[in-house]
Amino acid sequence: MLSSGIYGLLMLALGYAWYSPQWISSFHFFDDLPEWQQLDKVAHLFWTFQVAVLATRLFRWAKVEESKAVRNGAWLAFSLVSGIEIFDGFSTAYGASVYDIAANAAGAAAFVGQSLLWKRILVWPKFSFHPTVFAPMRPEVLGDGLLEEILKDYNGQTFWYSFRLPWIPLPRWLTLAVGIGGEGMIYGRVAQNEAVNLHPERRYILSVDLDLRHVKTDSRLLKALLYIPNIIKVPAPALEISARGIRFHALYF
Repeated sequence: MLSSGIYGLLMLALGYAWYSPQWISSFHFFDDLPEWQQLDKVAHLFWTFQVAVLATRLFRWAKVEESKAVRNGAWLAFSLVSGIEIFDGFSTAYGASVYDIAANAAGAAAFVGQSLLWKRILVWPKFSFHPTVFAPMRPEVLGDGLLEEILKDYNGQTFWYSFRLPWIPLPRWLTLAVGIGGEGMIYGRVAQNEAVNLHPERRYILSVDLDLRHVKTDSRLLKALLYIPNIIKVPAPALEISARGIRFHALYF
């Protein structure tokens, strides 16, 4: 009950601070699938997965049985992240998105599937960011300053999937990583960007990564703290594949 009350207060505070100037009286849906090269959907999957990991750890700490902790953690993560759609649904600038909710469900399902089928996470979603020239073109949407840009500028965000292949002999702490990103976007839709002579494109990146879960330590505290940096993809050499061809980056972040 206490956690539910705290969550409700936090959501009300978020709604008042972020959405109140845009609130309208009727709830509505909005088709945002053609926007931002679908990177916002990849972001929803990423955040739901990571919140599910944290929530499940809390349930384990509370001595909840493993499979129940996993399912409860995933359901809690889905509910928390999807709750934002309520505010979007009452906003004049947005609208509730069925596709966002579907992406949240995919993130929760990816966590549950790996946890129950393999008993561990083999494909680990990660995130990286680099500043771009696009955010200053429209800072009210893409962010004004580095912290806002990390959250809002899809041009600089890359969402990764870090994993190992059993037939490639790598140390346990070294993994392969496949990333998805995009650039050329100051508006959500392709036609809007092309009207200002920008050409949105999706990028795929191949790289290597570090898995900090394999750092050897007897400290439970250190193991817990290593979770936070382990959601960040480390800078590394990478191959980028896009409509412009293949490019090599000596260090990509």
